[in-house]
Order: sequence, then C-alpha cells, then structure tokens
Amino acid sequence: MHKINLCGKETCTQCFACQKVCPKGCIDRVETEAGFFIPKIDREACIECGACMKACHKLKEPNLVKPQKAYAAWTTVVKDRRNSSSGGMFSVLARMILDDGGVVYGATMDSDLKVRHISIENASDICLLQGSKYVQSDLGDSFIKVRENLRENRKVLFTGTPCQIAALHAYLKSDTPLLFTCDVVCHGVPSQKAFDIYADRNGLRKNTKEIVFRFTQGWGFRMGRRTSKGNFRIIMPGKAYYLRAFNKGLMFAESCYSCPYASEERGSDITIADYWGIGAMLPFNHSVKGGLSMVLVNTVKGRQMLENGKCLFVEERPVQEAVQGNHNLQAPSRRPEGRDAYYEDSRQMAIKDLERKYKLAPSARDYLRLVKQYIVKFL
Repeated sequence: MHKINLCGKETCTQCFACQKVCPKGCIDRVETEAGFFIPKIDREACIECGACMKACHKLKEPNLVKPQKAYAAWTTVVKDRRNSSSGGMFSVLARMILDDGGVVYGATMDSDLKVRHISIENASDICLLQGSKYVQSDLGDSFIKVRENLRENRKVLFTGTPCQIAALHAYLKSDTPLLFTCDVVCHGVPSQKAFDIYADRNGLRKNTKEIVFRFTQGWGFRMGRRTSKGNFRIIMPGKAYYLRAFNKGLMFAESCYSCPYASEERGSDITIADYWGIGAMLPFNHSVKGGLSMVLVNTVKGRQMLENGKCLFVEERPVQEAVQGNHNLQAPSRRPEGRDAYYEDSRQMAIKDLERKYKLAPSARDYLRLVKQYIVKFL
C-alpha cells in the first residue's frame, strides 16, 4: 500500500503544483483520452516525503469566504474596455500593480494558438492577458516565478480560475501582503486538445495570430480570429460550434462538474465576471452596451485594490443580484449526457453530423446576434 496518492482524472485540476515541489522530480504528466493531463508517480524514485500531497489543493479543505461587497464596474480607459470581454476590470487591477513596479500573471493565447499563463511587467502588454480564453491555460512555471517575485519583495497580481488560485495558495503554503489574487467566475475548462481538434478541422491556423471568443466592441459572444497582419475576421456561426459546445459543457475536465469553488464563497481577494442580470434587484441607470464587469470584493486586500483603482466607474450592488446572475456562483456546470463521447466524435464525425448529434447547429438567433453587434459597432 502506497502512502503517497495523488488525484486521478475525476478530481485533478491539472495545476501540477505536486510536480513543482517534488524534490526527486519523479512526477510525470500522463494524458487522458480527453486531452487533459494527470500526475503519475515513479514509485521506484519516490522517497515518500509527502511534499506533493501537501501542495495539492484538492487534498485540502477549500479555504473560502463570503464576499464582503458586490459592484458593477468598468474602466474609463477606452482601449482597455474595448479589448476586454466585459467591463475591463482586470486592466484596472493590472495597471495598479504595474504602476507600483509589480508583476501580473494571466492567460494568453500564443501565435500557435496554445493558451498559457505568462507574466507581464509593462502596461503595454496588458492586452496580451485581456479577453476570455475558453481553453484550459497551461500554468507552466508560473508558481515558481511568483514565489521568486515575492522573495524579491515585489507585488504580484495572479489571475486565473478559482482552482488555479487555490493551487497557488497551496503551493506557496502561506499568504503574504504582496500577493494579490483575482479569480474569474468559471464555467469549466476544455482541454487544449479539444480546441486543437476544432481549429485544425476548420482550417483556422493559417495566418492566424489569435482566436477571439467574445465581442469586445460591445458585450456578448462572438468567435473571430486575428490575423498575423492584425486584421480581424469573424468566424461565422456555421463554423463556431466550438463556442456552442462550450456553452453546453461538453468538453470540460471531469473535476469541473463537481467543482467546490463554484459557489458564492470565494478563495481569492477579488472575483470578476460578466455582470449578467444587472438591474434584477435594483435599477441600473447606465448603458451597458460597452460591457459591464461584476466585481466581488472578498478580502481586505480586495477592498484595497478596488479603492486604489484608477480610471474606474464603480457602483455598489446587492451581492445576491450578482450571485443570481452567474450560475457558477451557485453551482458547478452540469455534466451533459454526451460528455464521454464528444471528444472522439469531434475528431472523427463529419461536422454536420456532429452538430446534429449534439444539437450544435447554428440558430437564427446566432445570426441575429451578429447583425446586432454590427449595428452596435457603429453607434
């Protein structure tokens, strides 16, 4: 009987903090059939020190707190708001840390269409981390670099999914006044493999610098691609079935369907998301066509970030309004019936057959949304 046992594919969130702390380097990554990676221990090399289990956030009780306040917000920096999926709240937080000589971590999509966590130290690079990426981000050596930054007495803003925030805390073992964390309300994460299958089958790689999942000149969903020359091309609804599969939860990691962080209680200093359902409890007398951020302040540090943010419109709202407008602040995404077969089907089935089987065909509403977005763009 082994004393050291790590997460399996049902519970692992692929942070690999366990691998980073192993003194013998005896933890490898093994790919599952759905394209996710889970840890595998080389039992012969393992000295059973237990460092990996201590660094695993899934082997601990979640450290969560109720939000102190909720706010509707947007940045008044026009280019930041236009580059964001909602109201651009992330850019406000990032500028605050960068202006103080700090480092900001977040997810970016590389030119090879891989989603990875990177760090930035200049405000001109904020755009690299803006916008939703509906693909799981590879954390790489981010945790190691965060620890180095903190030891250099530099402020750090780390943004990511709730499980990535929990994993960072478990890796570092203790909190510090220099570390600021911001989580995004998460529906679930598809694997890079699932996205690669989609991109390859639809010929999206040629001359493409980035895939965009949201309408950033307003507010809403729209897939597009940014070319290597900087031009933007809409991915028409007939080819945008990846987004519809995402919204149905067909590609998520197994751990997403039982996520302990999909609740009102949070594990970060500040939580951001789209403010769906604004005005449900109190009137909101402002236009939201440029996008609107929902902000939950969870800790003292979170309150400090909001108070010190510059170029920011902010209005306090009822916490329950914010919670009711975001399903994943109440419960994890439901595991759909077709989850087990979708990956292989997405690779092998004719696209029309795939859309028919999983009800992913575009609707009239998808095309109408494009028309509305086109109109908004010129208002």
